[in-house]
Amino acid sequence: MLNLVKSKLFICREWHVQPSEIDRLQYFEFEQMCEEIEKYNKEQEKQSKEQQKQYDQVQSSMKNMNSVSNYNNITKQMNNSLPKISIPKLT
Repeated sequence: MLNLVKSKLFICREWHVQPSEIDRLQYFEFEQMCEEIEKYNKEQEKQSKEQQKQYDQVQSSMKNMNSVSNYNNITKQMNNSLPKISIPKLT
């Protein structure tokens, strides 16, 4: 009984279905609806994980690019900040 109530609550909240509409369903229809919702949720979770993985890969590559860029900037600044000395030639 508790699972039935939880399932109805979930369907009402997430899918914006009135409880009276769920009550009108025959039990096998309700079971089928719950199974389809479960499949849908698993598919959404799978897609979400794939997107997160892609996002993490992009962030990692951006971080690596930034570190290389920072290194290049630092070396350029060091080269620019070194004094230039000209040594006279003895003849």
